[in-house]
Amino acid sequence: MNDADLDARFAVAEEAVRAAGQLALEYSRRLGELEIEHKGLQDLVSVADRECERQIRQRLTREFPEDGLLGEEEGGDVAERLWVIDPIDGTANFLRGMPYWSVVLAFAVDSEPILGFTYDPVHDELFTARRGRGTRRNGATVRVSERAPSDACVGLSYSFKMDSQAYQTLISDLLQQKLDHRRMGSSALSLAHVADGRLEALVCLSCNSWDVLSGLLLVQEAGGFATNYAEGASLLERRAVAAAAPSLHAEVERITGLALRAAVPR
Repeated sequence: MNDADLDARFAVAEEAVRAAGQLALEYSRRLGELEIEHKGLQDLVSVADRECERQIRQRLTREFPEDGLLGEEEGGDVAERLWVIDPIDGTANFLRGMPYWSVVLAFAVDSEPILGFTYDPVHDELFTARRGRGTRRNGATVRVSERAPSDACVGLSYSFKMDSQAYQTLISDLLQQKLDHRRMGSSALSLAHVADGRLEALVCLSCNSWDVLSGLLLVQEAGGFATNYAEGASLLERRAVAAAAPSLHAEVERITGLALRAAVPR
């Protein structure tokens, strides 16, 4: 795919994510009116999720009808050129009125993320990355943290689809290494915060590609290390992932057993 094709996709995706984020923000101001469904234990979905994904799909289909689509709410399949959509990552926070959720979009070629977009509408922060060109927040370049491990904080993600004992073991390992941790409810936004240095790492023991594909690219392009999602798993499968600043890279690999790689400039 040439630069002009990627330029066009970047521009449209940036607009689509911002528009969906504003739509979600409007829904967040009238939460009492939303219909909420349970997809599983503590796994919620609302009309806001569905409408935001539908809006993103409509824009991408109109502009790039040859591209495939895979989304949390409407599904899809793997394609050579694929958009991966999470309309609201952190739905539980969103529905509780807690300001930590995000709209997420990635563009992958042969299952490798090339473009990544994570938008925090509450704080109007848009994180973007393009393979080989760095990571930006609202247009300004960001880099991963340079804090020493003794000052590090690791973001965590948990759902009832995970092995609770494995999660408890992970927390125990972090505490033994004197590493602070946070679980804030949006793995996508936490990955963006690893990319801009607010966290030093993120570990998720089981997630879907739409949760993390954008964020893993954000971290790599900001100078960090991250799991290659498609190495050992399809984008349709759940898997464990991690990302870290260089200072915590080796420690995260040791604790999780996951291989993390740096971005390869193109």
